[in-house]
Amino acid sequence: MLPIQKLFASDERVFNVNLTGITHEESLLELHNCNSINWIVGHLALTRNSILSALGLEPIAGEEMKPIYARGVVGADMTKAIHLDTLKKLYVDSQPLIMEGLLNLKDEAILEQVTFLGFHEAYHIGQIGIIRKLLGKEGAIK
Repeated sequence: MLPIQKLFASDERVFNVNLTGITHEESLLELHNCNSINWIVGHLALTRNSILSALGLEPIAGEEMKPIYARGVVGADMTKAIHLDTLKKLYVDSQPLIMEGLLNLKDEAILEQVTFLGFHEAYHIGQIGIIRKLLGKEGAIK
């Protein structure tokens, strides 16, 4: 496994563990002026389009997600939020595509871009872990 693949494998593992036991309703809560888990997961699914595009692959998230989940969106109408299970599926379904695409990655500039996006994911997945604890749930990483 390539080092860049290890980054994305770790991201997916922690993503799944941090979301274990989180309901859709809990995912919509905005606690302590933080983005909701639903927004973060939707943002990650939407950002995966950038990763897939850099790898020359088709996007997984539709354009209709941008008004809610795009970078910099403040005060999105979360009554239009996509169900957490649907967002998680978009993320998880993109994983094998990314892992395969990384095997063919030869361009150094694209590798740098994709590495940054892997870090970006890890940052937001860490936020999910913190919000999980704010919801009163046990930490998922042992």
